[in-house]
Amino acid sequence: MKIKDQAPIKKIVMKTKAKSDLKPEIAEWWKADDDMKLAGELCGTAAYLKTTQTYRMRQLAVDVRLYCGLSVYSYAGSNVSRLDQTKTLPEDRPTFNLIQACTDTIVSRFAQSRPQPKFLTDNADYKQRHLSQQLNQFIVGEFYQTKAYDKGVQVLRDCCVMGTGALKVYEDESKKVAVDRVMITDLFVDANDAVNGEPTQMYQLKLMDRAKLMAQNPKSAKIIAGADNAYPDNQPDTGRTTADQVMVVEGWKLPSVPGAKDGRHTIACVNGVILDEPWEKDSFPFVFIRYSNPFLGFFGQGIATRLFGTQLTLNRILYTIARAITLVGVPRIFQDTRGKTPTSHHSNEVGVIIKYDGTYAKPSYEVAPCNAPELYNERDKLIQYGFQQEGVSQLQSSALKPEGLDSGEAQRIYNDTADARRAETEKKYDQLFIDLAYKITDVAMDIAKRDGKYQTVYPNKDGTKEIDLPAMKFLQDPFVIQCFNESSLPRDPAGRAQAIIERVQSGMITIKEGRRLLGNLDTEQMERLSNASEERIFKYLDDIVESGKYTPPDPFMDLVLAEQLVVQYYNLYVAAKLEEKKAQMLRDFFTQIQTLKMAAQPQPIQAQPGQPTADPMPNAQSPLIPNTNAQQGAAA
Repeated sequence: MKIKDQAPIKKIVMKTKAKSDLKPEIAEWWKADDDMKLAGELCGTAAYLKTTQTYRMRQLAVDVRLYCGLSVYSYAGSNVSRLDQTKTLPEDRPTFNLIQACTDTIVSRFAQSRPQPKFLTDNADYKQRHLSQQLNQFIVGEFYQTKAYDKGVQVLRDCCVMGTGALKVYEDESKKVAVDRVMITDLFVDANDAVNGEPTQMYQLKLMDRAKLMAQNPKSAKIIAGADNAYPDNQPDTGRTTADQVMVVEGWKLPSVPGAKDGRHTIACVNGVILDEPWEKDSFPFVFIRYSNPFLGFFGQGIATRLFGTQLTLNRILYTIARAITLVGVPRIFQDTRGKTPTSHHSNEVGVIIKYDGTYAKPSYEVAPCNAPELYNERDKLIQYGFQQEGVSQLQSSALKPEGLDSGEAQRIYNDTADARRAETEKKYDQLFIDLAYKITDVAMDIAKRDGKYQTVYPNKDGTKEIDLPAMKFLQDPFVIQCFNESSLPRDPAGRAQAIIERVQSGMITIKEGRRLLGNLDTEQMERLSNASEERIFKYLDDIVESGKYTPPDPFMDLVLAEQLVVQYYNLYVAAKLEEKKAQMLRDFFTQIQTLKMAAQPQPIQAQPGQPTADPMPNAQSPLIPNTNAQQGAAA
């Protein structure tokens, strides 16, 4: 068989940039074996990324200025601050800040909720269930001491304005878990490394007080003391300060594969290395929330970027309207030049008599039309389209309700419908606290492994309670974490009270449960008194199950409810492999309740000797039925 001649195959040559073309100071810093080399390569890499990502700094500066009219600092090394101080329109122009209205409306709606992460077990025994309860208390305590909810609101605003918000979880100088809000202008990732949204390297630039940095890193005090002063940007006025600050670069390199030893975490300044340690975790110590997820890359897109064109067009229209009103929209006097009426008669005095020659027309006062109606219509449409694009109700931004929407139930349905448009953002806000719970627990476990223990204060109705994290053995127990809001009831007090009242009236919940759900200050004392007996029973049973502490029941508690609850506790925890000693305490508790109930029953009246016994059949009391005994006595 003869094979036909084939055309020669062309070779495809892919030209790539040789690694040797890169500057030596931005090489793979995590492979450096010398401290000075490590510091130089880390700082050089951060400076290189900052120089090549000036476009991102410029966009963030514009976003912040569009939101609040203020400039955002861009740490030394770029001229973004000069670009940020340019003025495109006069300061005295009228404006409607559509970006700020959308952002503040979303933040104010989400700030009313406090997502609370819950550790849930999957087909676990009693010990694991008890462990999950302790973890829930631990997370509540850590959220309280780190002020996580307050910082979460700040990060939510950052993501709405700049596209991405970040929280950093780390160990502070007091050997406790700390959570800080981090400006996204301080974080840098390589664009190629983060093209799929999962970078392996991350860098943070931060200005730190020299004395505080030396106190946190006493072993590197000489290096920190010799570092040059640093300032927020390169403007001359920024050097006029009493602060003594040092520019610090912190870099993370994730392990190439789980369990690899090539991960590294380094903190350095231009004068040397401050901290250098291996990094074995598979993620960075940050929790991120993005307003709009990018198709490519790491950083998200915010409201300011999405509404940039709309806001500029709206500003120009408002400026045009204002100029037209100033130039044209004033009263003007038209007077015939042939008339002899003196112009001094035209004044702002009341009751002025103006004399004019009747031969000619008298002076007339006119106001010319300032703007075409289409200009005002275009202004209103731009505002409406901006709100619609971000899923924000224009009425909600003004704290108004639609006309005719007077029913409480109708208003709640309207609010729920409006919130459905932002369901994705709400899920991201909930996920922020789920990720934060993981990070906090992870850092706390590292501290516990090193120091032997880690305790946090859990605030509850009985005061405060210390939770010992090492006893939980978190890493050895399987947990599934889910996030639930504090309540699915309406957020506003009036709507919440009305919803609870409707559920009580329909019989879905009891009055006691309704008092508990209200949670208002005016009903706090009534709620505590009404639920005191039930809470005491729960405390006694929890003490038995958790610590084996036994407190016998007494006649002052609700014995019927106590009997019901102890049976439920026994069936629940015995099936979950409760220790026999504690199970016997529950049985003893049940037995003593039965004894107290028998003692509380009235004893039957016993007849005394010689006294007539009571007639077992009661005498008829109705006048329609004759008294048989009385008739028999009369007959006798």
